[in-house]
Amino acid sequence: MQITIKTTNSLKNEFFIYNYLKNKPYQIFLKNVDLNRLRAFDREFNINSFNILRIALTNLLITKNGNSEYSIKINKVIKVQGKDLDYWINLITYGNRTIKGYTILLKIFDYISNNIGLIYKEWEDGH
Repeated sequence: MQITIKTTNSLKNEFFIYNYLKNKPYQIFLKNVDLNRLRAFDREFNINSFNILRIALTNLLITKNGNSEYSIKINKVIKVQGKDLDYWINLITYGNRTIKGYTILLKIFDYISNNIGLIYKEWEDGH
């Protein structure tokens, strides 16, 4: 899961990416999460899936690729309950033979990628 942004290299765009866009996935998550879907993972794997997704979305990595491209992605080196965060994210997203996956993170990343212009305008307008 990754968001790639191509932009002009300006301080205004960097501020948008590092200070607004980095927090946007978590804001969207809070507005759209279905806690009932997460409870099934909690029971099945004895985890706190909401907390795992919160950790993933509040610790996103931003990398600058060249002069005009940025990537926002999940920090795969964080550990939760002794396993890489990426392990839990994949389990929640795709599920396994006993539980169907919950694709909320995929949908959030897709939404942001497909609506980056609208999100930038929202930021410029101060909402």
